[in-house]
Amino acid sequence: MYSNKFFFFAALIMLPAIGVQGQIHTWEVFELKLKAKQNYSNPYAAIPADTKEGMVQVVFTGTRGEANGKKITVFGFWDGGQNWKVRFSAPFTGTWTYKSSSKDRGLSNVKGSLEVGAWPPQDLNENATRHGFVQVNNSGEQAGHYFQYADKTPFLWIGDTWWNWTNRKIHFSTYKNLVDDRFIKGFNVGQLFVAANGWGRPSSLLDSTYSILDVAQMQKVDSMIAYANSKGITVWIHGWWSRENLD
Repeated sequence: MYSNKFFFFAALIMLPAIGVQGQIHTWEVFELKLKAKQNYSNPYAAIPADTKEGMVQVVFTGTRGEANGKKITVFGFWDGGQNWKVRFSAPFTGTWTYKSSSKDRGLSNVKGSLEVGAWPPQDLNENATRHGFVQVNNSGEQAGHYFQYADKTPFLWIGDTWWNWTNRKIHFSTYKNLVDDRFIKGFNVGQLFVAANGWGRPSSLLDSTYSILDVAQMQKVDSMIAYANSKGITVWIHGWWSRENLD
């Protein structure tokens, strides 16, 4: 845990509609569900904070089409008990194979493949997040001066702050109304905080001890991100701080 320390991170998070094994589109999320042999109560405590290790990782390898020769490694995340998930958004069309590895036998050596196709133009333009992750343009005369989607489509940051969105008192319907309103107004970013315990228990993604992930709350927040993405809004996450023994 962090104690009396300020930490900051910025992430542009997108969770487009979850794809199923088979045919999906570029930047659509493919979700792999895994079942561990062990029933975990706090698996993240076993992962050293100063390493880049994870409890489970999956290597996606392109074998045909634009994807051929590409390799991407994705870490899985805990979904409570023995349940784990891995999500992958393919940046290239073609065939991808995957294989998992883990010290837990239930999470290891899971294999499969998926086919990734391009979005039809009409479908692509219905939702801006289908253009891929938001990134800084790093080429040309204006390199470093503006944002773009992964497919080079220009991105003009239009958003406002939804800071305390993880508060347990906020109903999903209320959040949905906010997103719908911003979508109608042409917004493409929701600027959010994830405040470990900086705002206290109601807004934390941790349990009452601030040491174990509250899976149910995490799943609620996950669905909130997915809904924003379904409206073409990219979620920008600003990590806040954690303080010891805050009620």
